[in-house]
Amino acid sequence: MTATHQKHCVDILREQCKANSTRPFIARGANAIRCTHCLMAEFACFCDRRESQTSPIEFILLFHRDEIHKPTNSGRLIADLFPNDTQAYIWSRTEPQQTLLDHIERKRGNCTILFPNTETAKAQNRKLRKTTPSNDRGDEKHTFIILDGTWKQASKMFHQSEWLRDIPHFEINTEVQRSFLVRHSSHQIQFATAEVTAMLLDTLGHDEHSQRLLNYYQVFNEHCLISRKRGNSDIF
Repeated sequence: MTATHQKHCVDILREQCKANSTRPFIARGANAIRCTHCLMAEFACFCDRRESQTSPIEFILLFHRDEIHKPTNSGRLIADLFPNDTQAYIWSRTEPQQTLLDHIERKRGNCTILFPNTETAKAQNRKLRKTTPSNDRGDEKHTFIILDGTWKQASKMFHQSEWLRDIPHFEINTEVQRSFLVRHSSHQIQFATAEVTAMLLDTLGHDEHSQRLLNYYQVFNEHCLISRKRGNSDIF
């Protein structure tokens, strides 16, 4: 049975995108009867496994427009677990929402983009936080902007957005990534948004929150697999 959950920022953003769209989003599995909360096929719903938590940091999920409707998108799991500490927006290269810009301005000096120090970033003289971001504003949580898309999409979002240029970025070092791969030996080299965020939490010393997100991501993967094994190979 589908558990009842209050809509969070990603649910609301998805509904807004759907309402503003001039054409329907049609992809593999579009005909499946889905849970309106977790987006899995109804028989693979995992809403009963969701338990809201309080996060030690704040998240701004910046979605590429192609990601917001995908049932396989893992960025939304962050909002599932940390609904009161997460905001969500659709990325725009030239016309970001004013509410997003206002929020970033309020968090100036206490906001960081999670993104590696690429050669392009170096050429652009982007500011890299070389130490773990600390909270210098008392009880105010540090904000991390999480770019949600494929690597190619996220790279475009980071490198081509002039309005993000003044915000420092932070990369998870290779040692942490290797450690993660050792602990999750069956894993592929590329990481999903939820996994990268879990690594961030671990890097910041929030081990318990990191593990909760990883556990929830594993549940998500298991139910994606259930959907495929129930004779619905085209469901995703």
